[in-house]
Amino acid sequence: MPARLTVLGVVALLAGCSDADLDQLDATLADIRRAPTQQAALAIAAIPPPVVLNYQYSDARSPFLAPGRPTPSATIATVASALAPDTQRPLEPLEAFALQSLRLVGTLEMGGQRLAMIATPDGNVTSVREGNHLGANYGEITRITRDEVRLLERVFDEREGWRESPAALSLAP
Repeated sequence: MPARLTVLGVVALLAGCSDADLDQLDATLADIRRAPTQQAALAIAAIPPPVVLNYQYSDARSPFLAPGRPTPSATIATVASALAPDTQRPLEPLEAFALQSLRLVGTLEMGGQRLAMIATPDGNVTSVREGNHLGANYGEITRITRDEVRLLERVFDEREGWRESPAALSLAP
């Protein structure tokens, strides 16, 4: 009995595939094949030539960098105070760099005095101690701990004149 049911099922399936109006399908496919395969070219508008603009602020300080040392001017000369930096002393090597570009890479203690190792953007490492100067804002090192260098920067403000601003360099975690 199961064999008869299998044969009957196969015959029913084959009967479903007979005459599925294949002539109509062949005619539709022939029409599609005869149709042109290329689309008409699109008319694209001409691209206008670029307009050259002159950037007038290219010589100015980048807004993404810290401001450099204030330039001596009549305003600074007239605002002499106890907080004004000593501009007559020779600059130390690390004063040529903005504080944000310097990196504390380590500290060590030698002869009871703590030293800090400061890396510059060009990869050089310099040792400093309390009293040394670094950064573009006349920063003077006030304290060196195991993982931090504290300093006081002298910043000029047009309204307030010279003022001290605390800053620090810390070891990166």
